[in-house]
Amino acid sequence: MSNDCLKLKDNILDMYKDIDELQKEMHHLKGEKYISKYNFDKFYQDYRNRTDNKVFIDLIRKFNIDYIDETWQKADWVIVFIAGTIGSLLDILITQTSILRPLDIKIAKMMQSNKVTSFKNILDKFSNSFRDGKSAPIDFQDFKMPGLKSLHEQFSFGHDPLRFIQGIIQMMTGNYKGVDQFGEIVTAQFGQGIPNIFHAVISYIAHMVSDFCNANSLPFPGSTFLMQFGSQETRDALAAAYRSQLYNSRTFVYQNLPSLFISILIHGWAIYDSYTQTKKINFSIGSNLKYQPMLLVSNAMVMTSNLAITGTRAALGDLHSLFRVNWPVILNTVKHSIKYLMNENKRINSNGKKIEELLIETKKNRLPRKTVDEYLISLDEEYQVYLESNYI
Repeated sequence: MSNDCLKLKDNILDMYKDIDELQKEMHHLKGEKYISKYNFDKFYQDYRNRTDNKVFIDLIRKFNIDYIDETWQKADWVIVFIAGTIGSLLDILITQTSILRPLDIKIAKMMQSNKVTSFKNILDKFSNSFRDGKSAPIDFQDFKMPGLKSLHEQFSFGHDPLRFIQGIIQMMTGNYKGVDQFGEIVTAQFGQGIPNIFHAVISYIAHMVSDFCNANSLPFPGSTFLMQFGSQETRDALAAAYRSQLYNSRTFVYQNLPSLFISILIHGWAIYDSYTQTKKINFSIGSNLKYQPMLLVSNAMVMTSNLAITGTRAALGDLHSLFRVNWPVILNTVKHSIKYLMNENKRINSNGKKIEELLIETKKNRLPRKTVDEYLISLDEEYQVYLESNYI
């Protein structure tokens, strides 16, 4: 163990011993009996003589010190590499292959079962009850669209999970808004609005859950923006993919699996790593310290892999490369970047406040500017006053 570490260890021991002595004096002044948590006569000397690397871990446990370590160890790098690699492999299987297609077909068929249909009917009936049984405004279908009218969700702004605020407004006003197959804006007064925002939100959620259980599910979040602002080729491709049950909200759920796996692995490692140091299980440890950057790096690995492969396929002329972009991983990377910046900002503000408090305290307690001779004269004067007061 280096001399700096030995000095740090001794300083910790001295600090806790001083605290123990101070507590003893305070109890003595109150006339209370004080029993120390530690036998410093033996404990202090034993730890003074120790020079092994395990001494700091033992001190953390003995004094119940909160374990704070932001330095990445070799094991942390290994976990990040493993999490990022497995997340990238999962992303490749989900977005670059059709391995989930057979499973999704079974799920789509299950959505058409009697039990699921009955559940949807209950939700629809509950949602429509706020409008006296009339259809929801977001279900307007009287415009040009390819395929069956029952697949109108891909054109309706209110059915896009990313435009849920517009959906709630449509529920309240009864004014439908969406696009047709050519990207033209479609508006219409349809159904009956729900003036009460609380009732409108409940009705909207029930309706969306019901539509999510359809075989085609809800549109992929944000896809209506592409329908509105994209090219005709993009609109046709999106509409065809939705009709084929290939690009919908279920796909969005599947694309979340790499980030979910990474989160479970990193948080599990954070809890275990903290436990090895403190012998305490802290389930919230993964939300701070070095673990947010670990989540950021792991998700960034998956995002980089996804964009690199998807970009290459687009450059080679793959017309469906747009559907292979893993937006949930990108959003998670952005989320962890923001969390990391917020933690750093909080740390900087906290340090800034401490520095400001120290500066104010220093200015407050600063001695007046005098020469050495002036200080000596003032000391003599104070000593003379002391003698005179004692003489009197």
